[in-house]
Amino acid sequence: ESKFGTVDGAVDKLDLEESENAIRAQFIDAVVEHLSTAAEQCKPFEVTLDSFGTFGGKSRGVLWAYPRSKYSMFDGGEEEGSDDDEEPLMRLENLLEQQFPMCKDQKKQGTFTPHITISHYANNTDALTAKEGIESKWQPVSFPVSEVYLLQRKGDDGQFKIAATIPLGRDKTAQLHDPPIPFPSMPLVEEEWVHDERILMKQRRKGNFKRRRR
Repeated sequence: ESKFGTVDGAVDKLDLEESENAIRAQFIDAVVEHLSTAAEQCKPFEVTLDSFGTFGGKSRGVLWAYPRSKYSMFDGGEEEGSDDDEEPLMRLENLLEQQFPMCKDQKKQGTFTPHITISHYANNTDALTAKEGIESKWQPVSFPVSEVYLLQRKGDDGQFKIAATIPLGRDKTAQLHDPPIPFPSMPLVEEEWVHDERILMKQRRKGNFKRRRR
């Protein structure tokens, strides 16, 4: 009897895993459909990293790079129906928000500021010092952006992997990756200090969120 119970338990667990996988696949399909609707309305563009900024205060500092974007690399023209002053990254964020109206974290201060986080510091004074140092040596870097990724990570111990590749522009089809694929040259496991700092930052964010709700 215990033997059959063990078998039944294993079957139930297998059925549950298959059900969860099916639900996850349906969810990914739905997300990719919305991402594709947004991406097809934004042509490929060019990003240039040529300026830096900081934010924070006495107990936290962040150094970031500004990804300046424009269409000139591909056809020298502006996207039809877009504001001449609107950068492609701004347009793409607006399009994505239309598809996912519940996701407004990027505009919690009222506007969207594209940025790439470079490093975290104990305070903003240290971040400003680092900004001065990097600006004295930095040479602008440009690269094309022709697609966006849907990323997936299971648990806090793994690395982000690419679950789907969604090309920008019309008449292009999204590609699903099952299983998700890692980024080239990225370690499959985070270094211990990176993992620990990320978990601490996650805890600080939760703490700040709880204080704001009071």
